[in-house]
Order: sequence, then structure tokens, then C-alpha cells
Amino acid sequence: MKKPHIHASHPAVITRLKKANGHLSSTIEMLVEGRTCLDVAQQLQAVENAIHQAKKILIQDHLD
Repeated sequence: MKKPHIHASHPAVITRLKKANGHLSSTIEMLVEGRTCLDVAQQLQAVENAIHQAKKILIQDHLD
């Protein structure tokens, strides 16, 4: 059986990804509701930022 590969940063990465998931769910709902393109674009930016931060934390921990 393979040993789990866990870093100290994983809880923070999981938190960021859950945040991104929430933003993405909100974005989908906004589209369903017919919200403005500007509102949707701003929400998509929040999704991108959360994913970017998760990636940054993960890579930095790996390099350390």
C-alpha cells in the first residue's frame, strides 16, 4: 500500500480550493440567474485568485 504524500501546507491548500469551489458554484448560479457579464467576470476572477493562491502555497512548500 502506498504511503500518503502529505505536506504541512495541505490544510491551507485544501482551504483555498474549497474557497475556489464556493466561488465557482456562485459563478454558475450567477449565470443561471442571468447576472451581468461584469458580475460574472468578477466572480471568475475570485475563482482564479483562489486557485492561484492554492498553487502558490503548494509549490512554495514543495520547494522549501
